[in-house]
Amino acid sequence: MRHALISWVCRLAGLLAFLGSALAAAAPLSAILDHESAIGRSTAFLKEQQGRLSLPDAIAAFQAGRFSPGNSPVLNFGIGSKPAWIHFAVDNPTATPLQKVLSIETSWLDRVEVYFQYRGRTVAAWRVGDTQPFAQRPVMSRYFVFDHAFEPGISDVFIRVETPDPMVVPLYLQNPETSRLRQMQQELSYGIVYGFLLALMAYNAILFASLRSSRYLYYALYLAMFVAMNVAYTGHGFAWFWPDSVRWQQWSNPVLMVLYGVSGLVFAIRFLDLQVYFPRVRKAVIGFCAAFGSLLTAAILLGNQKVALLVAFSFAFLFSVVMLLLGVISVRAGQKPAKYFLIAALSAMVGALLTTLSVWGFIPHNSWTFRAVEIGMQLDATLLALALAYQLRMGQEERIRAERLAQLDPLTGLNNRRAFYDKTSPLWGHAIRHGHPTSVMLLDIDLFKRINDTHGHAHGDEVLKATAAILRQSIRLGDVLARWGGEEFIVFLPETGQAEAAMLAERLRAAIAGMRVPHETGASAVTASFGIAQKKPAHHTLDDLIAAADECLYQSKQQGRNRVTAALV
Repeated sequence: MRHALISWVCRLAGLLAFLGSALAAAAPLSAILDHESAIGRSTAFLKEQQGRLSLPDAIAAFQAGRFSPGNSPVLNFGIGSKPAWIHFAVDNPTATPLQKVLSIETSWLDRVEVYFQYRGRTVAAWRVGDTQPFAQRPVMSRYFVFDHAFEPGISDVFIRVETPDPMVVPLYLQNPETSRLRQMQQELSYGIVYGFLLALMAYNAILFASLRSSRYLYYALYLAMFVAMNVAYTGHGFAWFWPDSVRWQQWSNPVLMVLYGVSGLVFAIRFLDLQVYFPRVRKAVIGFCAAFGSLLTAAILLGNQKVALLVAFSFAFLFSVVMLLLGVISVRAGQKPAKYFLIAALSAMVGALLTTLSVWGFIPHNSWTFRAVEIGMQLDATLLALALAYQLRMGQEERIRAERLAQLDPLTGLNNRRAFYDKTSPLWGHAIRHGHPTSVMLLDIDLFKRINDTHGHAHGDEVLKATAAILRQSIRLGDVLARWGGEEFIVFLPETGQAEAAMLAERLRAAIAGMRVPHETGASAVTASFGIAQKKPAHHTLDDLIAAADECLYQSKQQGRNRVTAALV
C-alpha cells in the first residue's frame, strides 16, 4: 500500500511538471503569419535567481516547467531586474525555410544573447548589447535586430537579457518587408519630432542672438537637452553619434535625464522671474537641482549604474511636479505668461509620467505610453513658444535688420544669390508677360586662384571688394547686381538688348583692367572675362538665360580671358 501511494505521488508530480511545462510553453508562432504586434503573450520567461544560467541550464529549466508564461504583449521586468531568459517557439509548416526578422525594440539593454535552436542544436547565436560597440550588431539598427531563416518544422528561440536599466523587452517577429516598413515609419515619426524641436530650438537661439534675452537662450537649451535625452534613450545617439563610446552609452541616459530637468528648471527660474517674485523659491529650486546632481555624481563615481538610474528617474518625476507648482504660484501671483507656462508644464508632466510609468512597468508599455513624453514635450514646446511670442515685438527692428543682412554678401556688400532671385523674379515675370528685352551679364575675375596663392586670401578679398565697387558705380539704377559665388558676379539688365549689354560689359571690362589693387610689395593688375546673353523664346526660365550667359563666359575664358563674349541672337 505504501509503495502504491509513493508511486501515485511520483506520477502526480510528474504530471504537474508536465502541465507546468505545457503552460509555460505557449503555442508556437506560425512562421507563415506576419505578427504585427509584440509577441510577449507567446513567450515564457525565467529570472536568474542563483547565479548565471548557461544555455543548457536554461533549456533544462524550460523543459522542467520552471518558465512562467508571458502575461502581456510587451514583457516588462522593471528597473534593476535580475537577468531573464525568454523562450518562444516558431512553427514553419512549409517545406522550405522562411526568412523572418526578430527585433527587440528596446535600445538600452546592456547584454542580449539570442540562440536559435532547431532539432536540439543551436544553428545561430548572437551576443549584442550596449556593452559592445555598435558596429558589432548583426543588423545596423538602433534596436537589436536579427535576420533568421526558420527551417521547416519547430524551432526554439532562447533569449537572455541583462541590464540595470528598466528591462522592457518588446519582441517582434515579422516578415522582412513588414519589419522594414515598421522601422521606416518609426524613423519618420522621430524625424518629425526632432525636426519640430530643432526648428523651434534654432528659432529661439536666433531670438536670443537678436534680442539678447537670456530666457530665449535657456529655452533653446531646454529643448536641446530634451532632444539629447531622447536621442540617447531611443538608441539614435549610439547609432549616429557615439557608436564606439560604450562607456558613455552606459551613463548617457541618467546623465542626460538630469541635465534635461536642470535645464528646464533654469528656464523656469528666468521665465517666471523667480529672483524678483519668489527669491526663496528660487533658492529652493537651485538646492533641489544641486542635491540630485550630487547624488548622481556620487553614483557615477562609485560606478553604481542602478542607483544612478533610480536617482535620474526620481528626479525626472519630481521635476515635472516642481514645474507644475512653479506655474501655479506664478499664476496666483498675477503673471500673465505663467498661464501658458502652467498648461505647458501640465502637458509635459502628463507625458513624462505616462512614459515613466510604462518604462517602470506600472502601466502597459506600447507606442502611445512609451512616446507620451514626446507628445507632451511638443505641446509644452508649442505653448512655451506662444508664451515667449510677446517678446518678438521688442525685437522687430532687429529682425528686419537681420533679414536684410541675410540677403547681402558679407564681404562685398552686394546682393547674394538669394537676394538676386528675390529681386529679379518680378522683373523677369514682367519681361516674359510684355516681351521686353532683358539681358544677363556674368563676369569672372581671371586667374583669381593665382592671386590668392601669390598674395594671400586677404589680398584676394581686397580684389573682390575693389571689383564690386567698380560694378556698383557703373551699373544703372534699375539693374540688379549680385555676387554669384567665389570670384563670379552677375548683373540682371532689364529693358536691355544684347548690344547695349555688350557695350556696358566692355566698359566694365576696361575699368577692371585699369584698376590696381595694392599689396605689401606693389599692386595687382586684375582682368575679368564676361559672358552676355539676351532673353530668347527658348529661355523659359531665368536659369535658362543665366546658363546661356555662363556658356558665353566659358568661351571668353577659352579664348584667352579679359574679353566679352555675347550669345548669338
